[in-house]
Amino acid sequence: MTLTSRLRDNPRATLVVVGYALAVLVASVIPTPPGGLTPNGPLGLVGLDKWVHGVGYAVLGFGLAHASRARRATAIGHVVVVAGAYGAGIELVQALLPYRSFSIADMGANVLGAVVGGLLWYVINRLQTGR
Repeated sequence: MTLTSRLRDNPRATLVVVGYALAVLVASVIPTPPGGLTPNGPLGLVGLDKWVHGVGYAVLGFGLAHASRARRATAIGHVVVVAGAYGAGIELVQALLPYRSFSIADMGANVLGAVVGGLLWYVINRLQTGR
């Protein structure tokens, strides 16, 4: 069963995820306020913007996994690829906008967030099913 057909089987959750993905797109293409986000995020490891990217795409990855009712690792892998590719694509769109900028680090945070969201779904799913 394909990801698309699994998403069609759960229309309410799919609509929520699509709405979230559209909100992420809009937030990613509108001009940013002057000054942006504070330079250091939690633990001071990376900037707050990278944390926002990571958490945002973790939610997207988790939401896609939930909406598609992914159970097997391969299905969750497909979800992670789709969410990560969406984040990478948005970074490419930002490269075309004069008031936004392309960032490999942001792209990496998007992909890493998608992986974390997919893994979180996988772990929760395994705990619930006892496998």
